[in-house]
Amino acid sequence: MTDATVTPQMVFDQMPSRFLPEAAGKTRATVQIELSGEQGGVWTVRIAEGRCAVHSGAADKPDVVMSATAEDYVKIRIGRLDPIKAAMPGGALTIKGSYGVAIKFAKMFRRDT
Repeated sequence: MTDATVTPQMVFDQMPSRFLPEAAGKTRATVQIELSGEQGGVWTVRIAEGRCAVHSGAADKPDVVMSATAEDYVKIRIGRLDPIKAAMPGGALTIKGSYGVAIKFAKMFRRDT
């Protein structure tokens, strides 16, 4: 799979099957992801009780909001862009809210393609 063949919607559709419950542990979090540019949009990912649920649209009270271009977020999710480096100041990913949740969230999913 190349970056061009993977869409943000594909990434979000595959998140539950790529979820690593052992990495999540007892984490309970709501993550809102806001993507700009072509095929952008807003998605909410809820982690609770060893499960991952994804839906389009904004969350009422997210623990963390992550923003990026759709292209950069796809690169993060498929392992072509390091999420920690992307979150550094001036990087491709902006984080508002709990950085701890954001860092843990990055480790809760397989990135193999």
